[in-house]
Amino acid sequence: MRNPIDKEKRRLLKTLAALPLGAGVSMMAGNGRANAATCDDARSLVCIFLAGGADSFNMFVPGGSSYTDYRNSRNELSVAESDLLTVSDAQQGEFGFNAMLPNLERLYSDNRLAVLSNTGTLIQPTTKDDYLGTVALPQSLFAHNTQQKLWQTGAGIVNGSNAFGWGGAISTHAANCNGNIAVAPAFSMSGSTDWLASADTNYVTLNADVAVQRMFGYDNISDWIPPARLSNVGRTLNELVAQGQDSGNPLIMRAIANAVGRASDATASLYTALEANPLPQMQYNGSNKLAKQLHLVARLIASREELGMQKQVFFVMMGGWDTHSDQVERMPDLLEGLNEAIGSFQDTIDGINMANSVTSFTASDFGRTLTSNGNGTDHGWGGHSFVFGGAVDGGRVIGDTPDYSASNNPDDAGEDDGSFAGRLIPKISVNQYAATLSRWMGVSEAELSEALPDLQNFAETDLGFMQS
Repeated sequence: MRNPIDKEKRRLLKTLAALPLGAGVSMMAGNGRANAATCDDARSLVCIFLAGGADSFNMFVPGGSSYTDYRNSRNELSVAESDLLTVSDAQQGEFGFNAMLPNLERLYSDNRLAVLSNTGTLIQPTTKDDYLGTVALPQSLFAHNTQQKLWQTGAGIVNGSNAFGWGGAISTHAANCNGNIAVAPAFSMSGSTDWLASADTNYVTLNADVAVQRMFGYDNISDWIPPARLSNVGRTLNELVAQGQDSGNPLIMRAIANAVGRASDATASLYTALEANPLPQMQYNGSNKLAKQLHLVARLIASREELGMQKQVFFVMMGGWDTHSDQVERMPDLLEGLNEAIGSFQDTIDGINMANSVTSFTASDFGRTLTSNGNGTDHGWGGHSFVFGGAVDGGRVIGDTPDYSASNNPDDAGEDDGSFAGRLIPKISVNQYAATLSRWMGVSEAELSEALPDLQNFAETDLGFMQS
């Protein structure tokens, strides 16, 4: 039977971990364990999550005869050939980026962006017969919450052998590389996230709308954070301290003191580093929330040396991609915001001469149906992803072009009655995508096997889009 004091200690520490460190800062906790790991050059990885299920089939469009199949399947949703920015792949021929994404086309043409074709959650390579026979399928296909979690954990079921994020595995490796520093190497600009969850290490949540400030007022716990901003924090901390004192357990009091001390040190380090690296303002519309998040990411990347970090991991998110209705009207704004954010961020990273050590990539709940529901698209499965940066072996499409035809399509999951659904079965697994990025960050094969247990089901475990 577990000691009730230990149970109370865990509860108090969990509450402390979620409290803000200072204005705009919170820390999400792991258990503090970490394994030894080897380290190489300084590197930063940025996950750009497009929440809601992004219609990537209208971001990157096939050319040649496949365009005709694409147009016939998408009907009124299809992008006109005149609205495409033509690019080519040496093996697979012509494609086109949506004209609303000129910055992605520019990076592709500069060989700094690769397209991962038809990628999604998979437990093992899956055929149409496997889908129809429900053989080893990911849990709750086409459901937002489950598919987001499976994408971010690389698992096949929500409570499977890997309940932690594969970004969390990278952050554990990063923590080992960074040594004994005040700030965790993993940051979310969008609150809590499964992608950075780890049993071993913390991650910091930052609010891009609020400047990071020091904690202060150490002689009065209720004044640590300005009441006008976070009026309940001092009261909550007072209650926690009182409970710790009432327990009569010095371990709880020591744990609270250590947590508060770490919070103070982390906030001071972040404040000092960010003040030293304001960076020129990225050029973007002030209402672009994704660009605002990425600007803070750029400042933290520029602050790697001041923070004592060899490795960093970041999570940002852009919502609004669940385009069941009014897709034709909504997509231009979404694509314009994504294009602006990615372009301004990469230009900033180029400007501080850190392009070769920063890699960014997109992810989403799932792709969308090729077919129209009359006013938009429904939840799909596979979709295209984009990875970019100076270390990316770009200017090419990773994976085979899927079949876009509406009849006898071997890549289509199909409706229950056997009719065309336009839900494409992925050919590239999130596990393969994750493993390729994780290796670039220096994660060992043993760590990969633990973080991505289904990776062993795929013959190709490195997709080859990252340069050494």
